[in-house]
Amino acid sequence: MAGQAKILTSKEIESVFKILETDRDKALFGLGIYTGMRIGEIIRLQQDQVFTDDGVRYQLTVKRLKKKDTVYSDIPVHPKLRQLLKDYRQDVRNDVWLFPSSESVDGHLSRARAHEILATAFDILKLEGASTHSMRRSCLTYMSRAGIPLRTIQEISGHSNLGQLQAYLQVDPEDKHRAINLLKY
Repeated sequence: MAGQAKILTSKEIESVFKILETDRDKALFGLGIYTGMRIGEIIRLQQDQVFTDDGVRYQLTVKRLKKKDTVYSDIPVHPKLRQLLKDYRQDVRNDVWLFPSSESVDGHLSRARAHEILATAFDILKLEGASTHSMRRSCLTYMSRAGIPLRTIQEISGHSNLGQLQAYLQVDPEDKHRAINLLKY
């Protein structure tokens, strides 16, 4: 779709991880690519939402404010994300925020700074059309392409309705070919 953030290929995702220099930046990108969370949700994560005394939680509970309601999404933690978070935990200071920042009035990494970190990597790799929202769109699109039911993806993404979710998803031309070729009559 025109005007939407680029869906990253597997190779591009791998390249972004390679180019990011710190465990913090890898954890930031990993949270987006493995959970489909918005960058604003990621930077507001608190350490107790992610870590236990023994390690990394198996599920993140994300609080999302909707028009009149507060909605909670439970998102399982992918094994690769678990490792990224374990690696990052060694560097993170004892703070409320997962991504603390003394430069921000909120005490956590700002959206602008998170965007800058990731945009630099996208620019170096010449990923035209990529943005922090590419992480969310890529995650949700790959789940859809893998055949995950839309209602399940909606539970993870926190979209209010399936129409909103479907606007995020990109249809792979190969999926159309596979769909037609499945017809056996």
